[in-house]
Amino acid sequence: MEITRREFLGYTAGAISVVGLPLPESTPTATRLRKLDKWQVLGTTGRPSIPESALGYHAALPQERQRVDPWERPSVPSCSLLIYPSLLVINQKDAAFLTRCMNRGATVVIESGAGFMKHFAFRRHRRQLRERLQIPVTAPVDLWSHGSRPSTPYVEYTWPQRARIRDFSRVVPPAEQPGEIIAWAGELPVAFKRRVGAGTLIYLGSPVGPALWAGDVEAKRWLHAVALTA
Repeated sequence: MEITRREFLGYTAGAISVVGLPLPESTPTATRLRKLDKWQVLGTTGRPSIPESALGYHAALPQERQRVDPWERPSVPSCSLLIYPSLLVINQKDAAFLTRCMNRGATVVIESGAGFMKHFAFRRHRRQLRERLQIPVTAPVDLWSHGSRPSTPYVEYTWPQRARIRDFSRVVPPAEQPGEIIAWAGELPVAFKRRVGAGTLIYLGSPVGPALWAGDVEAKRWLHAVALTA
């Protein structure tokens, strides 16, 4: 069973029924003791494949964490977390910037948005991930085509806390490489993390942003747990 992007968004918006539960937050003492590092959602090159992904991350993260004050230099931000949602194309300049941030200790989340790309566009996406960020990936897998009866696929995250997040698209699995697998769809690896310099690279082969946009509380809790480890 194949699914279009329009159907994907419709299922995402309709399937999330539990919205508005309280999210875990740092205690006031921890907030005072810890520097308020920024958590930034970066813009994508060109038109994003899933615009709702960036909207989901923006909505899920506290605004005070995302706000850059006038006296701060955007070119050298004090960001502990940078998220590149629904990535299709990444140029050399952006890749070098992300690598510098990781070398300084930041956590960078790369979310692939290539599940719906055509063949030649996906080949470019895969080549850029491999050459510019050292992330080898395999061909997209349609989770809806597995099994004789249609059912809603889930991705099971094991880090930084366990979470079960719906997926309604094609995932772009990571190929074999250094790092730790942190999410699975059945026996299929979907996400990983690894150290880069003093920081961490997290690759998501299944978009989490649309679930955040739809109000998936489990997705929000997972994202906040990631942010608090950065």
